[in-house]
Amino acid sequence: MNRKLAIFSAFVTFAMMIVLMMGGTVTKTDSGDGCGTDWPLCHGELIPTDPSVETMIEYSHRAVTGVVGLLIIALSLWTLMAFPKRLDTKIFAFLAFIFMLIQSIVGAGAVVWQQSDLVLALHFGISLISFASLLILTILIMERPGKEFRESVPAPLRKMLYGLIAYTLIVVYTGAYVRHVGATYSCVGWPVCSQPEMTYEAWVQLIHRGLAGILFLFTLFVHFTAIRLKNRTVRIGMNVATPFIVAQVATGAWIVLGGHATYVPLLHALLITCYFGVLSYLAYHAFRTRND
Repeated sequence: MNRKLAIFSAFVTFAMMIVLMMGGTVTKTDSGDGCGTDWPLCHGELIPTDPSVETMIEYSHRAVTGVVGLLIIALSLWTLMAFPKRLDTKIFAFLAFIFMLIQSIVGAGAVVWQQSDLVLALHFGISLISFASLLILTILIMERPGKEFRESVPAPLRKMLYGLIAYTLIVVYTGAYVRHVGATYSCVGWPVCSQPEMTYEAWVQLIHRGLAGILFLFTLFVHFTAIRLKNRTVRIGMNVATPFIVAQVATGAWIVLGGHATYVPLLHALLITCYFGVLSYLAYHAFRTRND
């Protein structure tokens, strides 16, 4: 194990998580227009003078994202030099970089071209994939030769993991769409809407809740299957992932029932980030140990 590279990779992964949380803060505080329609400048300035709170939030998010982007480039180059013959580390270094780049382009497009909510909702999911790639890369770097997890995953369980991670991205997208259309508090009550008339925003919120509920049940089913098939690696991973999704559902209800403080939606985003990271590693583990 290259200890220095492992520490640096872990740091960049953590920094990417900060970027995700800062992006959530931008959305929660409606600070997306904090720098006007200028990019990469802010109100025509490299460093804004006399900025408003919204400008500070948006500008700091851009600055940190730029720094993390440079760190990912440095990590990718270091990884290529440290593991010139390993294809897996090259792939995840590339994925981390390319999805970070796409995320930046989508973010810039949102500022300059004022893109639709359907497009803006992609932003968080793209960032999640970059984060998950960094997390897997960090784990691969930390592995000691000959001591990697080698327990294969049965085909049915492997397919469930693939399906679960794909479905998670769908739920994440609908959750981001809820925030971007301002539908967070449009559905009164929980778990179903109790208002007499349903608006478009209320339906968006209710559909997301339904999909999130299915994700919760899907997670429990995969966890139970791993226990039933006595697959130790996936069972341990799901022991970590399941509490995250339970807490995710709880914070979702908390937001609707009165959690108006900014930290509650950010906690909601943090939990799904951790959950997705664990699932991503399990899915990759299932892929690389397949024997059928």
